[in-house]
Amino acid sequence: MTQIGHIVIGLIIVVAAIYLIIFVSQRLTMRKVNKLVQKKEQLTEIPMRDRLIKGRQLSLTGQSLKQFQLLEAKYNHLEKTEFNSIDLKANTVLFDSQGLNFLKTAQGMKELQNQIREAEKTIDVVNQGLNDLEQLDEAHKQAVKDLEAKYQELRKLLLSQNFSFGPAIDKLEEILGSLEEDFDEFARLTEMGDHATAAGIYETLSMETNQLEQRIDQIPAINTELTDTIPGQLAELQNAYDKMSAEGFKFETNIEKQIENIKEQLQETSELLRELTLKKANEEIAKMRSQTEILYETFDKEAQAAQVVWENNDKLTSYVAQNKRENHELYARLDRLNQDFVFSKDELGQIRSWEIQLANNTINFEELRKQINHHEAVFSNLIGQQEAMITDLERISKEQTGMWQAFQELPGVFEQSKKRVTLLTDKLRLIQRSFERQGLPGLPDTYLSMFYSVSDELERVKQQLGMARVNVDDVLRQLSIVTADLDTLQERTDSLIEAATVTERLVRKALLYRDNPAVAQSTQQARYFYETSYDYEESMKTLGVILDQIEPGLTDRIVQQYRQEKAMLQAEYSEKE
Repeated sequence: MTQIGHIVIGLIIVVAAIYLIIFVSQRLTMRKVNKLVQKKEQLTEIPMRDRLIKGRQLSLTGQSLKQFQLLEAKYNHLEKTEFNSIDLKANTVLFDSQGLNFLKTAQGMKELQNQIREAEKTIDVVNQGLNDLEQLDEAHKQAVKDLEAKYQELRKLLLSQNFSFGPAIDKLEEILGSLEEDFDEFARLTEMGDHATAAGIYETLSMETNQLEQRIDQIPAINTELTDTIPGQLAELQNAYDKMSAEGFKFETNIEKQIENIKEQLQETSELLRELTLKKANEEIAKMRSQTEILYETFDKEAQAAQVVWENNDKLTSYVAQNKRENHELYARLDRLNQDFVFSKDELGQIRSWEIQLANNTINFEELRKQINHHEAVFSNLIGQQEAMITDLERISKEQTGMWQAFQELPGVFEQSKKRVTLLTDKLRLIQRSFERQGLPGLPDTYLSMFYSVSDELERVKQQLGMARVNVDDVLRQLSIVTADLDTLQERTDSLIEAATVTERLVRKALLYRDNPAVAQSTQQARYFYETSYDYEESMKTLGVILDQIEPGLTDRIVQQYRQEKAMLQAEYSEKE
């Protein structure tokens, strides 16, 4: 095939492709246009004309009629103009699709789709507007019925229970009358069909009617507070005050003035109720409640305080008498004991001090009693003073009891002191016998000084106990010192005897090593300390050091042996006793 033949075939194929594209495009365009035309037909079949005819039957006037006319005009324009425009545009798009101007066809298709959407929107707007007018008509007609019934009910309530509203009844009836006048206008506009104007009145009517109902609900409780509850409480408080005043009660504040202030506040709050200023009235009622509660608490506080004051008064009478009696007995007891004992703690001065304190408390107590009997004091203010006096008298009584107990125990303490001196004397004698039995060549001067010092101390205590009048406190102090010194002497004696005994045993052990020059020399030194200076500890140490070198631990073993033997002897002695 020649080159020209190929070109021809190619052109045929291109032409065929173009024709196919045009054919497919025309078919698609035709299908879309038909669907849009079909949708337009569906819109025309919606019974909007019937709805408009029904809307005319609502007998609309005023603003509502204007709204209806606007909706009707909008649909008439759609029906007479827009639908025809849609048909024309559909034919134009079909015609344009026959050619090759695809852009013009696409633009026409877009315009046709927009017209359909606008038509749908117009029908929706008209439909919704008609629905709103129908619903508003129905709502207003129902509102007329509801409000009429509600106002009749409110009027009946105000007439049948006008006493429950107190001074507010006139204002409530005035408001109800004004609402009924507005209602008449609302009913007239609704009957005429001017629902748009009626809607504004209805909104105000609903709000003000709700406010009236809320006030009617609130006012009876407020009125009860102002005419019954608070006046009743004031009467009760006045009666309580009169009774308590007659019985001699005094108060820190002017109760009559407070009650009078609440009465004035009550009148002012009634005026607030008359003007329907309910929030402010409730605030004032809360204040009056608080004030009356304070008065109740004040009366209760003083009544309870009076009971406490009378109880404390009895206690103080008893305490003063008891403390004075105890002080007198202490004087007498001290006078008798002074014949046998010397007192060093100024017991007489202490008793006189209590006497002065009791005299001062008696003066204060009598002053309180005078205030109570002459009705000059607030009971709640007296409790603190009474309790302070009670505390002071209890303290004095406790101190008096302590001194009385000491006086009671004094003869016994004296006898115990004598027995204790006997025991200490025996203990000193045993100490003396213990080193005498040991047969020591002598005793160190320091030890003898300690021994004689303890002996002298004990002798002084004996002499003091033998005096016509004994200072027991000083005796006890000296006995404490002697006891401690005697314990120290006992320890020193035990240590001295132990050192002497151990030294003797070390000397016997040293005989086994007499040929040892060092042992012989240490033995000689130990003998010197033992027999000449009587320093038994040094003697034991001198000989023990050298022997421990020969027999390690020898000195410790001898010491332990001695202590065991001593413990066994003490145990046997205890069993015999």
